[in-house]
Amino acid sequence: MYSKAVVVFCVCACALAAAGPRVNRVEPLTKPCFSKCPELNVRAFKDPTPVVSPRDDLTKPINERYPSAVLFGRTCGGTIIGDKWILSAAHCSLFTSGRDILAGTNNTEDGTGIRRRVKKLYVHPRFSVGPYWLNADSYGIKQVAARWDFLLAELEEPLELDGKILAAAPIDDIAEHQGGETVGFAGFGAEQHGDVMRPDEHAMDLEVLPNSSCSKLIEFDPQDMLCATGRPPRYDTACNGDSGSGLISDSGSVIGVASWVENDAFECKNGAIIYFSRVSAARDWIKQITGI
Repeated sequence: MYSKAVVVFCVCACALAAAGPRVNRVEPLTKPCFSKCPELNVRAFKDPTPVVSPRDDLTKPINERYPSAVLFGRTCGGTIIGDKWILSAAHCSLFTSGRDILAGTNNTEDGTGIRRRVKKLYVHPRFSVGPYWLNADSYGIKQVAARWDFLLAELEEPLELDGKILAAAPIDDIAEHQGGETVGFAGFGAEQHGDVMRPDEHAMDLEVLPNSSCSKLIEFDPQDMLCATGRPPRYDTACNGDSGSGLISDSGSVIGVASWVENDAFECKNGAIIYFSRVSAARDWIKQITGI
């Protein structure tokens, strides 16, 4: 019996109708690539600008505490990992064209920030969601979970990383993070289920949970997933539109990509566990595509 859950995304019809960038992917729903995959052109890029701890100074605006966070398309978040590269969730490519990103701002409607168009999308070759993803109710289930939920967006023009409001997050290479570790998360997702995405960026402190707590849902696999939950007293959780946003360690590294939420996430209920794609699991693939 599956637990009650929802995928942390919202569908934007206008984004679906718009022409988007080319997507370079192996079709995940039919023939995922598990062993021999097509060779990809690799380009070298300079090392990311270091990111300081997002909790170093709570008096700073959120875009300075999380300078790697971006709005990806119209319905997802993402993380800057290089001057021309954004890391997000592969399932975002199913619901938004991902034509552009907005970086370096606390508000998506005040005209601030830097926009860049997306040149090309790369979906992880092992990404899979199963046939029930698009219409779970028809299958009589509430739990949907993505595997290897990673996407790389290559920008047409580089971002001018200044280390203050625009910075690249180092890519995590730690195989397993210990339960109890405090991490940060920022995005533009809705406050309540069914609401539109918020124009104001929001941030929260989360706590990484041990794999034993994550695995109470049979969909969890520590090979490519980790989970976290909100810390007291707020017990924040993710909601519609937070998909693809990065889970940031105290050192500033991106350790996870927001993918799905368990239990009462239909109401975006505080305390619900957030499931992330484990970035260290995709480290070799990221380097192969980006050179980073």
